[in-house]
Amino acid sequence: MPSMVSQFLFYIKFVYKLNLRNKEFFGYLKTMISSPTARGMKTRTENKQKRREFILACAADIIAKDGVDALTITQLAERSNVTIPTVHNLLGRRADILDTLVREAMNDVMRAATDFDSSDTITALEDFIDGLIGLIATNEPYYRAAFITGERINFFEHASPDGIVANSRNYAREICTLAIKQGKLKGEIDEKQIALRLFSSQRLARLDWMHGYIDLETYRKQVLTGMFITLCADASAHFKELLLSKIKSLA
Repeated sequence: MPSMVSQFLFYIKFVYKLNLRNKEFFGYLKTMISSPTARGMKTRTENKQKRREFILACAADIIAKDGVDALTITQLAERSNVTIPTVHNLLGRRADILDTLVREAMNDVMRAATDFDSSDTITALEDFIDGLIGLIATNEPYYRAAFITGERINFFEHASPDGIVANSRNYAREICTLAIKQGKLKGEIDEKQIALRLFSSQRLARLDWMHGYIDLETYRKQVLTGMFITLCADASAHFKELLLSKIKSLA
């Protein structure tokens, strides 16, 4: 097979004989030489990303089955069928792996659980939990592992003003504020307190699911039942009837 240099010289002579413009030559040369290189780099990048995702999925599987303490770099490398240096190169140390697992999963969670219209109070709460449950159902062991790990590394601490807990409470408060403006809630109870209880209804049910005590269907029922009961405490007469009907349907 001719070398790259010989190919280059051949095309120089070819262009000269045909009196082609320089830009036509370099465009052709780019197609012949540069594009395969670019495609090769893209393929390597994609393969690297796929390997990284697979290793992270293996880490989640270990945690979901045996707990956070069971995860070691050695075991992860064996489970992923890669070398220990490869694990370090793609994901870093053990602490980095735990942090990455939680952060990437929680980014998914926030996107899925916040795709709702706050103007319809009941539908907003149903869309919230349905978005969350729908996401978790795509890979239940992965998201269970992420929540377990998040609790271990204190990812869900309440003090941070821009953490996932604060953001979740803000979404709940937004729903309550609009409900008050619409006359669904009377406003006799501070919406911050109602929002806190709405968040707590989700968190308590999530912990039960996370530890394997309930399935996703029960998780959904517990969340919505708790949220609707919370809203009943400040609901107008008509809205309370709607909430009680929803609670009855979930029993």
